[in-house]
Amino acid sequence: MLRVEHLTKKFGELTALSDVNINVEEGECRGIIGPNGAGKTTLFNVISGFLKPTTGKVFFNGMDVTGFRPYKLVSMGLVRTFQIVRVFKNLTVYQNFQVVLDDPDDLIKEMGLWDRRFYRASDLPFGELRRLSIGLALAMNPRVLLLDEPFSGLSPRESLDLVEVIKGLKEKGVTLVVIEHKLKELFTLADRVTVLSSGKVIFEGSPDEVVNDSRVIEAYLGTG
Repeated sequence: MLRVEHLTKKFGELTALSDVNINVEEGECRGIIGPNGAGKTTLFNVISGFLKPTTGKVFFNGMDVTGFRPYKLVSMGLVRTFQIVRVFKNLTVYQNFQVVLDDPDDLIKEMGLWDRRFYRASDLPFGELRRLSIGLALAMNPRVLLLDEPFSGLSPRESLDLVEVIKGLKEKGVTLVVIEHKLKELFTLADRVTVLSSGKVIFEGSPDEVVNDSRVIEAYLGTG
């Protein structure tokens, strides 16, 4: 469903990504982890069309989409969220969804926001604001959804609620790629995990395999 081949991205003399290869199957939840500066968000920015790679290719549903603009990729079903929540904060929850959907009732309920539908987005607690942003991404009917640190800033209770929401997306067959630092929540959801360090893929495997790999441990401890 989503494949990157020999992806490299340079900013001047800085190599943010180096010969990255990832293949995400349809219906899979793929975790992307790594220490700060590993290149995770740069990877998302290239996949989603916000940056062009220096070399390499991005394939979506079998098509070479390298360098496609973000709006084009969204129309094809490749949608992303951001670390910083992007919603219409001066509109109500319901009005936010009406921007992209004529009848948003079912999606608002699915995101657990029905009781908050007439609240202004700016008045929501952060966990519900995060769910609103994910809901707006879902309103674009994605085939692949890229989630950039969805658990960032959430309380334990909010994180549990969001885990259930994402599990529901998996059950509906949405292909998910998730960048996350909170490994407990991510490993509850991920089928496979790709580990980046210094712009390179250093390991790929199941959550159990990842936590027991010496290269991953060294990357996180800063000794390798």
